[in-house]
Amino acid sequence: MHHVPLTISRETARDLYHQYLKHKHYSTPIDREVLSVYQKLAAGKLVIKALESVATAGVDEQGLPKLAIARADQKICHLSMSGNGAATMSPGGRRPARRGATTWFDFPAGTFAGKPGWRNAESLVPQAPLHLRPKHALQNYTVLFEADWRKAPPIDPFLLRRIGKADLWLVLAVWDLTEVERAVLAGRL
Repeated sequence: MHHVPLTISRETARDLYHQYLKHKHYSTPIDREVLSVYQKLAAGKLVIKALESVATAGVDEQGLPKLAIARADQKICHLSMSGNGAATMSPGGRRPARRGATTWFDFPAGTFAGKPGWRNAESLVPQAPLHLRPKHALQNYTVLFEADWRKAPPIDPFLLRRIGKADLWLVLAVWDLTEVERAVLAGRL
């Protein structure tokens, strides 16, 4: 699946992590976020830019985004696209007035080049297999996946955890849905 990884060597990340760590006593929240990312990269973890991945993957033959992003506890990802290339991926319904865990992902005008006019679509959100699924608070995790806007089950999703407020996401798991998992997921239609 298309994704935009952070490309920095483990050694460089380790050196930068230690530089930030030396001055941790007067760090700001942004510095702590950078420190966290360097720590994960130094440990050999995969960190990606998920929102940029969705934007740069482009659109399919119907003019809809090839990738979708949704909170891991959602069943359906609702897509709303405007004629100017802007889009919103959400759980559907009304946007909550209070911002909690990320459930709405907005992409600005010009992000997706496609057919003009407003369009709406839905895709099934894959559920992480039991052995890869977090034991608690699934709503704090996100799934990046190749969307099938005809509501067919996706194939190879990523389970992500956002690092701070930037478009930086730790990849916790990557899996291919088995034929059984796809059939059960399709049964939700």
